[in-house]
Amino acid sequence: MSVAQAEATEVALEAPSGLWRDAWYRLIRNPGAIVGLLFVLVFVVAAIFAPLLATHDPVEQNLLLIANGCCPGPSAEHYFGVDLLGRDLFTRILYGARYSLLIGIVSVAIGLSIGLVLGAIAGYVGGFVDSAIMRVMDVMLAIPGLLLAIGIVAALGPGLRNVMIAVGLANVPIFARLLRGSVLAQREADFVLAARSVGIKRPQILFSHIIPNSISPVIVQGTLAMATAIIDVAGLGFLGIGLEDPDETPEWGSMLTEVNEYLQVAPFLALIPGTAIVISVLGFNLIGDGLREALDPKLRGR
Repeated sequence: MSVAQAEATEVALEAPSGLWRDAWYRLIRNPGAIVGLLFVLVFVVAAIFAPLLATHDPVEQNLLLIANGCCPGPSAEHYFGVDLLGRDLFTRILYGARYSLLIGIVSVAIGLSIGLVLGAIAGYVGGFVDSAIMRVMDVMLAIPGLLLAIGIVAALGPGLRNVMIAVGLANVPIFARLLRGSVLAQREADFVLAARSVGIKRPQILFSHIIPNSISPVIVQGTLAMATAIIDVAGLGFLGIGLEDPDETPEWGSMLTEVNEYLQVAPFLALIPGTAIVISVLGFNLIGDGLREALDPKLRGR
């Protein structure tokens, strides 16, 4: 066998890995990303299997458990103790994960879908369309995200659906500007010029060539936006403008609102839901940082 044949055989045995497979390998070798995945896995398992893991009904009240004007702490029967109305805190934390995960996923999906459309159109069409869309996004970015969400909920009214819409719309300008920048960087690339030269239509170039090569930073931002959405939902619940009936809906932010006057006598009522928020947000942030390092060519060697 000649040297050329041996080299050809060696090259043939090396299967092409691709961007996403390489990114996955780098991601699972990142200790921070692994910790984030474990945190998010615990969060997701708690949300999905809450009815199986719960030891009590999340809205069942037992005022007989309340002693001396406050509530008992963790015990064998109530792992995290009970709240001010005698409801099992462990069960409410599990069901609260469901609402936080649902609102986070739906709100990010709303912001991502609208932001992708606006950012792709602005970056690829350019001109007046680009200027008009980006000025609207600049106005939205001038308002802090939580404050914008508060205004939208105040206009639409409290409720699960309105909270998801508010948090999702607050994320639209972030995704739009991010994708617009990526599309502008890819619009004059060689493979786009080659596609134009062979007569491929502009919409097909955008959706088949430009967006797939521009989507990586948007995916990273999506994981980070999940963390922001959970914090925004908790903030709306803490302010009392989140869900319609916080007593019947176990939501982490609403749990913090109820215990302001009992921080000294029963600090676990605030520490436990606060810790749940911190762990879930930290998990998504660690995954986002890991994805950024895995997908960014400038950071792959670190």
